[in-house]
Amino acid sequence: MTENHSIIRLLGVICYITVILYLLNLFWYSPLITITYSMLGAVLLVCSLFFLRSINRYIVVTLILVGIVCFYVEEVSILEAFLGFGENINLLALFLLVPLIGTFMSTAGYLTALKQKVQERERSGGEHPYRLSFFMTSTIGLLLNLGSMALVKRIADESFTSFREQKLTLTIMRGFASCMFWSPYFVNVALVLVLFDLSWLDIGVYGFILTIIYFLVCWLMYNRISFPDDPIVHKNTDTEPSRSITTLKPFYLFIIVLVSLSFLLDYLLHVNMITVVSSLAIILPIFWALGTKNIVFFIQDANKQVLSSFLRLKNELAVFISAGFFGMAISYTNVGDFLSTLLFQASFGFVYILTILLVIIAVLLALIGIHPVIIVIGIGSALSPEKFGVSAEYFALLLLVAWSTATLLSPFSGQVLMAAQLMKKDPILIVKNNYQFVLLLIVILTTTIYSFYLFGFL
Repeated sequence: MTENHSIIRLLGVICYITVILYLLNLFWYSPLITITYSMLGAVLLVCSLFFLRSINRYIVVTLILVGIVCFYVEEVSILEAFLGFGENINLLALFLLVPLIGTFMSTAGYLTALKQKVQERERSGGEHPYRLSFFMTSTIGLLLNLGSMALVKRIADESFTSFREQKLTLTIMRGFASCMFWSPYFVNVALVLVLFDLSWLDIGVYGFILTIIYFLVCWLMYNRISFPDDPIVHKNTDTEPSRSITTLKPFYLFIIVLVSLSFLLDYLLHVNMITVVSSLAIILPIFWALGTKNIVFFIQDANKQVLSSFLRLKNELAVFISAGFFGMAISYTNVGDFLSTLLFQASFGFVYILTILLVIIAVLLALIGIHPVIIVIGIGSALSPEKFGVSAEYFALLLLVAWSTATLLSPFSGQVLMAAQLMKKDPILIVKNNYQFVLLLIVILTTTIYSFYLFGFL
């Protein structure tokens, strides 16, 4: 048992070595470094297979085998094919490094201050628990990712006096999903930017518009959230208020600096947003911790996160690395031409029908357990926007909608599983409560994107 624990901790360290080598290679390119982090990616992939559920292991192995066949048929050299294991290390960098921001916020006491402020406002007159929880998740979610759902649920449990637990948790989950249309700290946004060689500024404004529309749909569908057994929970929060409520000013300042630097550097530097965000996730917390004299505690907390990272992200590691290998293999084949012709015929040459069709395909594949990253990489690697007469920006937004709606409905997605864990209910119960919501989103959001195209904005 101790030996296994040591191996898992070592694999966690290897995860971070891999992504740091990737970042270093962007600034000081070396073929040797590329081969090294690709090799480490392959090692992490093989090791993760021993920890996956059967369905995930089957999907990952299938992707690898199909990729190998494609490389063999296209007579790609072994070395070049091997580099496919490093194709998605950029996404892993985002997934591994962005949580360091949340670690620092916890170390510095910012998250505790947030909880204290919510409790203070509840004592002074009460808050609408669902509305406040939704907006807390939709804001801090962009930095804390899935961790924001658990954090907001914990704050709600300790702060609000009366609410329906399952309805609150579903509201939190929907708030979290709003980040998926625009946040550069989310892997789906980063992925489409890389696939279509775009900057965040190319799609950011449209992403914000989709988010606003998403908020309106959430508001319209709020009263339709209904679980068969969801009694009102009454909690006594009349505890003694903290003698010193920590101010939220440092918390707001940190977020403003982080977000401002992200967008500014994306605009000024000739690197993609993944590189900017991943680098800031390391550098800014360290300098901020030094300035606030929290560096020792931050290093201790970050060390715990590094050592536990492999076990915590084993599914993402396996899926992202195998999907990158598969996507690179597909790009060498003529599969894209075949699929383009097939989809063009199925949509009768109408862009709007194609738009809805791709989103529906993504949702259906997610329902049977295929991770959206595989779907998006498969579509992005195989299909060319120009063949359908649309821009790269249009396809990028389309895939964002496909990813977001798929994860809201799939019983295998991280946010549905997290919500089910917080509710202590079966994920299928969440899927049943979400299907009308998702169907409405598909219609409205695809129509919105198509209107951008129709009126010449995309």
